[in-house]
This record gives sequence, structure tokens and C-alpha cells, in this order.
Amino acid sequence: MEITGDVLQNGLTPESKQLLDSLSNGVMIVDKQGVILYVNQAGCGMLGLKRHEVLFQNIIGIAPGTDILQVMREGKPSLANEVRFGDKMFLANRTPYVLNGEIVGGISVFQDITAYELAFKKMSSQERELQQFRELVDQLYDGLVMCDREGRITMINQTYCDFLGTTIEEAIGKHITEVIENTRMHLVIQTGKPELGHLMRLRNRDIIVSRMPLREGEEIVGGLGKVLFSDLRELRGLVERYNIMERKLDYYRQELKRVMGAKYSFNSIFSDHPLLAEAIELAKKVAKTRSSILILGESGTGKELFAHAIHEASPRGEGPFIRVNCAAIPKDLIEAELFGYEEGAFTGAKKGGKPGKIELAHGGTLFLDEVGDMPLDMQVKLLRVLQEREVERVGATKPINVDIRVIAATHRPLERLIAEGRFRQDLYYRLNVFTISIPPLRVQGHAILSLAHHLIRKLNQELCTAVKDLGPRVEEIFLSHSWPGNVREMHNVLERALQMADSGTLQADHLPPYLQDRQVILKGEAVTLDLEAELSKTEKRVLELALEKCQGNKVKASQVLGIHRASLYRKLEKHGLLSL
Repeated sequence: MEITGDVLQNGLTPESKQLLDSLSNGVMIVDKQGVILYVNQAGCGMLGLKRHEVLFQNIIGIAPGTDILQVMREGKPSLANEVRFGDKMFLANRTPYVLNGEIVGGISVFQDITAYELAFKKMSSQERELQQFRELVDQLYDGLVMCDREGRITMINQTYCDFLGTTIEEAIGKHITEVIENTRMHLVIQTGKPELGHLMRLRNRDIIVSRMPLREGEEIVGGLGKVLFSDLRELRGLVERYNIMERKLDYYRQELKRVMGAKYSFNSIFSDHPLLAEAIELAKKVAKTRSSILILGESGTGKELFAHAIHEASPRGEGPFIRVNCAAIPKDLIEAELFGYEEGAFTGAKKGGKPGKIELAHGGTLFLDEVGDMPLDMQVKLLRVLQEREVERVGATKPINVDIRVIAATHRPLERLIAEGRFRQDLYYRLNVFTISIPPLRVQGHAILSLAHHLIRKLNQELCTAVKDLGPRVEEIFLSHSWPGNVREMHNVLERALQMADSGTLQADHLPPYLQDRQVILKGEAVTLDLEAELSKTEKRVLELALEKCQGNKVKASQVLGIHRASLYRKLEKHGLLSL
């Protein structure tokens, strides 16, 4: 009776399938016609295909090791064969599948050795480089001598003999002190301590030598001496060439990092307020993880600065930092920009295709700025990338595995967007593993002035100005202004003001007109036309009066004001009154 594929497949019990799925090697079973009846989980992962895409397909063109048909015909296994499949290399064993003495199919066990192949090629390249290096070193040695444990010469090369004015025959067998003046080789053999790169005076010339003990196990059996340079001018030339190469390598590293890496670190972030310092400490902690991060903050607070710093401090700091402004890319282009495309995917597609931003971030960090502006259809595809760690180009037929860390930022209230149906809740939870909230300037109280002085010092260097301080009126304006543009706005205001003042103290007339015009005289008192600023000043005066009335007792002050004690402390911190 002929054993069919159904019987063959039913021969795999649930327990045996569970066992095969637990293996790290790929396992595939086919019937006599080459139809795939089973493939385990590891095999699917190596092939980059889903199980339903493989089952009941003919093995030809689907999986490595298609000569399994020949194995079944001949009834002989084919072992340890290297098979290339796409851009991967597999090591495959193919054996007949026998039931009741009859060959009913074939089994292929395979493993991905792509990494080993690359490592072997790299090793071979390194061995060639090592051989070239050895040849170079042999040419650099101007002398070579070897001694036994008593210090008698057992080997010396012709170059050294020519330099010493002797012959190999005359030198062999003599004590090294009889042949080489000022030598310390016998002392190195006695102490067992090598002397590398020592300066030695020999035949009225300064040379560079190295002396090393020779060992068999723990026992010293002799010594080896090398003349590295018999002419120090040669050494100086080599050192200079080495220094030039180091400088060039450092330059290329910096250029690569400038183009693809982070531009800022945590040292670039100025913090003189507890809330900002707390955000920085949290960012430093989560930088060491691979979890997604959501940075919240108003426009101009430095969200991108934080993203750069987190990448720089992370284990991925040497990898690429790819920034995508989701609000700046047109909706009809964002898919190609993020996911890339294959050649011919659409009219005007670049020949050879183009990798997307996600693919370019492999091994590094993908920064999604203004993620709240991403279209809903792209949110679905981004969620799949985060879940499956794979990206599929536009027009492609199979996905590409990617290893990325995602940092997202937005100034929009995502919870409200979710309620309005404009942002996916599942994507929000995927991005919001860690949340870092950057406080706006208007809540930072007197820390605003510290930031202003920090920016003045920085801008003085960039603009070659010499502004020393802020005038009293400027300080008052800075403290009363709501700073809707936050740090970016302050930077622009100070950049203009410093060039207007050039040196000395910054005065109100150096500020942009929109800040100067905010000040008016009302009943002899200087006020601004900024309602929020005037309310803030009034709130501060009321708090001061309450503390004065309650003699600094903050519990009583909160009761007098009719607010919770925690609210009082927040307001006192905002106005710099905690010390009262």
C-alpha cells in the first residue's frame, strides 16, 4: 500500500511538532513530490516567510536544499552542504524520510550560517593583513638575536652582524655581552621582565631595541632581542605617518557621526530648574534601555535636543540617528519616505529603489518628530514595524528585518487626539513606554534668568560680542513674558539683542519691538499688556502677603488662600518663594 502525504503528515504527533518547534535549527519535511508538509518555527524565521506561505508549496524556489528530491530518489543522505538562498547562506543536511521500510519523503535540517560566513571572510582578510604586517615588521627589524638561558647566542641575523662588524659564525656560541656592548639581555633573562622600546647606545649610535624572555611553560629558557630602529630618523618618520593616519581616521569618524549620528549630548542641555533636572535624570536612565520613548513638550522646549542626547548616551550611540518630521512630509510621500520603495514601484521611482528612513536607522535610533501629525494609515504601518521589527518597502514582496529604537516627540495632546479618533490608541501605548515631559519656560520662574545668562555666554562666543549682564528692566520683561516659543524664542531674542548692544549690559531698547511695546505706564506703575504675565505678578504678591500674614507657616497660608497645600507649594516654587 502506498503511503500518502496525509499519512506522512499525520505521523507527526502534537508532541513531536512541539519538540521540533523548540529547536533552533530549521526543519522541513516534504513528500516524494517535493511538496512541503511541515516546517518548524525556526525554519520560517530563517526563510523570512510565514508558515502558511510555505506549507503545501513545492520546495523548488521556496527553501534551500532543493536537491532533496535527488536524496529521496537515491535513498542516500546529503550532509553538511552549503546552500545560498537569497542573501543568506545555509548549512543543510538532507535525509530520506522512511516509514515501514519505504521512503515516503525527505527531511531537511538547516541553519543560517550567514554570520559565520561573513566572520570567516573578515577573518581571512585579517589574516592577510596580519601576514602583510609581519612582512612589514620583518623589514623594519634592523637586527635579531636569540640567547639560551645562560645568555649565549644561539641565533643572530646577518643584518645585525653587519651592524656589529662581526659574522654569524663568530657570534654564535659567545656570551651576548662579548658581542653586543651595553646589552641588558642577560638581565632580562634573569628577571623575566621584558624591556620594550628601550633606547640603547651602540657603536656611537642611538638605536631602539626590545628584549623579551623566552619561556616554556613557567620556565625561562632564553631571550630574544630585536633592533627596531637603527636610525631614529626612520622612527620619527613612521610616527609622523601614523599620526597623520590617526588624524584622518578621526576626521572621517567625526564626519560620519556628523552626517548620521547625534549632534548633541546631555552636556548640551542647560538646566537650572527642578522639573527640567528631573526630566534629564529620567532621560539618562532610559537611554540605557532599548524601550520606546515619548517626549512631550511645547514648541521650542528642546524635544529634539533630548532625543539627540538620549541616542548619544545609549548603547546605540555609534549607530545612525535618523530624524523624520512627520508634520513636514506631504501625506502622499510619507510612506515612501519612511518605508522606502523598490525599483518600478511607481512612476518616477529611482532605479534600484531606495531605502526608507526606518531601514536607514537599522542599528541606531529613529526619531519621529511631531508624531501627532502622522496620518492614520501610516500609524497602522508604523505599529507593525514596532511589533514585528520588520519593514516592507513600497512595491516589495518580502519584509526586511530592522533593529531600531524609536523616540517620538509631539507638542499635541495625544489623549485628546485619541478621543477624537485622530491617533491610534494601540500606537500610543507602544510609543509611550517611557514619557519625558519638558516644562515650558513660563513655569520655570527665576530659572529663566539663569538660562538667559547661559545663552548670552554661548552667543558671545558665536557672535564675538561682549555683553555682560541683563538690565533690571530686561529681567522684569523676561520674567513677565509668557515665552510661547520657549527656548527657541529666547535664543532668537537674545541673538538680536546682543548684536544691537554689542557689549556692556543688555537694555530694554535692545530687545525686539514686540517686547518693548508690551510695556506701558498705568497710574504711574509699569505694567505690561500681557494678561497672563500681570496675573502671574498679582498671584505672586498675594502669595507674599499670605506668607507674611501667617509668619511663613505654609499650612496656615494654604488655609487662608483656600487652596490645597500641594498647590501652594507648586505656586511658591513657580515664583521662587519656597525659601520664605
